[in-house]
Amino acid sequence: MTVAAVVSTVVALLALWAPAQLRAAGATPLRAIMMVTTALIAFAAGTLPQLATVLPAEALRGVLYDGGVLLLVSLLLVFEVLLLLAAAPRRPAPASEPASAVAGMRAALFLFMLAEELSRSFLPLYTRELYTPVPGLSETLMMGLPIGLFMALVAVFTPFAGAWADRFGSRRTLLLGTLPAVAGFAGTALAGSLAELLLWRSACALGYAVMFIGAQGFIARHTPAGQRARGMAQFVAAVVVAGLCGAPLGGILADLLGYRATFAASALLALAAAVAAATLLPADRVEWAQNRRFRLGEVTGLLANPRFVALLLFSSVPTKLMLTGYLFYLVPVSLHAAGETPAGIGRLMMTYGLIIVLLGPWVSRLSDRTGRHALFAGIGGLVGGAGTLAILQDPGVAGILAGIAALGVAHALNNATQLALVPEVCRTECARMGESSVFAVYRLLERGGSVAGPLLAAAVADRFGIQAALVTLGGLGMLCGTAFCAVFLLAPATAPASRTAGEGAAP
Repeated sequence: MTVAAVVSTVVALLALWAPAQLRAAGATPLRAIMMVTTALIAFAAGTLPQLATVLPAEALRGVLYDGGVLLLVSLLLVFEVLLLLAAAPRRPAPASEPASAVAGMRAALFLFMLAEELSRSFLPLYTRELYTPVPGLSETLMMGLPIGLFMALVAVFTPFAGAWADRFGSRRTLLLGTLPAVAGFAGTALAGSLAELLLWRSACALGYAVMFIGAQGFIARHTPAGQRARGMAQFVAAVVVAGLCGAPLGGILADLLGYRATFAASALLALAAAVAAATLLPADRVEWAQNRRFRLGEVTGLLANPRFVALLLFSSVPTKLMLTGYLFYLVPVSLHAAGETPAGIGRLMMTYGLIIVLLGPWVSRLSDRTGRHALFAGIGGLVGGAGTLAILQDPGVAGILAGIAALGVAHALNNATQLALVPEVCRTECARMGESSVFAVYRLLERGGSVAGPLLAAAVADRFGIQAALVTLGGLGMLCGTAFCAVFLLAPATAPASRTAGEGAAP
């Protein structure tokens, strides 16, 4: 924690004393990060010999692991600060306002998502502490219930959040939407029963839905049409970087301060996101004429498209199911059973985000260049299913880590390519309903996997054990990946692929 405090203090002092130099560093953030990395490594090299003389080998190893995680988290935080400073508008240059608005939104979104991700490595364990016997519901099932309920309510609240953003403007909606999240995190920290935990996590779900949809709408309103993809890339980057930092940082905080204090830190971060939205975001215009009500017939019309249904059932829903059921639920529970602390669980879960950050952009470019979106999505499904079956070879930490890494590779391969496939398989529906409506339906149905994941994993684990649940999800992933390949690769569509597929795909 000292390293993170030192880095934050240095950046703050530079912002006060030498803003021009810090802005210049933000224009080339990779070079600035290299300088910070060199300084921190030199600091660590100077202190390690002293630590080695006073700490046993196992404790020193833990300090090194935590120090490495904090170094990476600190560098990512510095990177976010530099990007914000680099995009800050100069007084005589109104043309920079869209970039500044997007950078401000990225900062607010990053802080909010970081608040949510802090509990990723220990939420099921915290739930178990609050569990009291409920007739017909085992401890294992109840440990997965907060995750499933959260995902279900996000799906329910999302259409309302979109309507609020259209009616009142994204900025105002974001400011109001962060309030239930702040209350939700604070209430979760003070929860005395599982019922209270579920209530406060429901408030967090409302805030999450509002922030997620409001941020997308804000970026759409404040970026020119020719820069829309780059604006959405900022949205994706904020979510991914927050996920990369949140699990390990939250695990370290939970080890040092406890679960409740970590949720209190989440409440402070959500409050900071509200402050960032209030101070960094300009007011946006509300365009009433473009509002369009969602109709149930749009869902039934899309479900009549067999290739859309195949994309959902064999790729998109299984991807979300593996994310919430395997990574969010089974990984923390199984690693805790193997003797890992929350900090250790967070470090291992960090592998998932690192792989996506490193591999995802390359996959997106290659799949767009070749036009073989279905091939990458199919390979991703097979890799994710097969990799999580590594638990059969090694039932310990190594097997679980292999599954986490495989899931990272799988989702790097199929997250973006699934979105690119939607307009390809729904050309007629996109022309009739509009691409935004098609993606709204797709997102709503896709979240079914997020809801089912932890509940299915908990049900299998309760009946047959945690290892059986890990194997079941891996086998299900393999079966769905095989079925997807059979539909999209062995029997491809006869119509030519759309050259611009995926351009309107929102993350």
